[in-house]
Amino acid sequence: MLTEERHQFIRDRLAADGRVLAGELASRFGVSEDTVRRDLRELAKAGQLRRVYGGAVASAPFAAATISQRGSHAVEEKLRLAKVAVGVLTSGQTLFIDGGTTNEAIARAIPRDIELTVATNSLGVASALADLPLVELIMLGGRYVRDLGTCVGGDTLAAVAQLGADLFFLGSCGLDASRGVTAFDSAEAEVKRAMARNSAGIVIAATNDKLATAAPFRVAAPDAIRHLVVERSAPAAVLADFQRQGAEVHFC
Repeated sequence: MLTEERHQFIRDRLAADGRVLAGELASRFGVSEDTVRRDLRELAKAGQLRRVYGGAVASAPFAAATISQRGSHAVEEKLRLAKVAVGVLTSGQTLFIDGGTTNEAIARAIPRDIELTVATNSLGVASALADLPLVELIMLGGRYVRDLGTCVGGDTLAAVAQLGADLFFLGSCGLDASRGVTAFDSAEAEVKRAMARNSAGIVIAATNDKLATAAPFRVAAPDAIRHLVVERSAPAAVLADFQRQGAEVHFC
């Protein structure tokens, strides 16, 4: 195979399966693993994949998009995910809900007759919950980053450290069964990690384009996910990997 033919095959395999393994590609192409690793480096440099141990996964979408730009993407899918995601709630729970357009949809879907305590660093989530009479709302302040729609930094981390939650609704940028939950921004990832440490379980609602993808900064291991809410068309093989690590999968 010529170099461009190998690259196209890798792109096609990522589109179909979400990941590739260097050893399998080397056998398929009849070349050395060093050659495959060079191919993966070139594709990663072009932003067409993200390298992980033993191979590569698709790059998580919307690396440079602001929260307002992401708000117009997959609106109907996020609404369906949100309706299912709130089904895991029980009255009296304490929640962390961080930023992201899917989490904002989840906040809007919370029933008015359920009693909750919700701590959030997201202005969008807080706005969605402000009028719910039975929700005790805790704003986690700090440095506000307009493109993220969230507060980050030392003050936010200090506020998170004072709380413990039953569930953490985690907004993921990338979600892979080997790499786990990842984010694009290092400060945002730090807040997410703090919330994950102080929560008894993680809930993630993800559109199909987030599955089997990775962003640069790690947030949580895949076995930390208690509930994974996905579209019914999500790849079965990807979901099986998460289920083997303990996630309960819910379909919208």
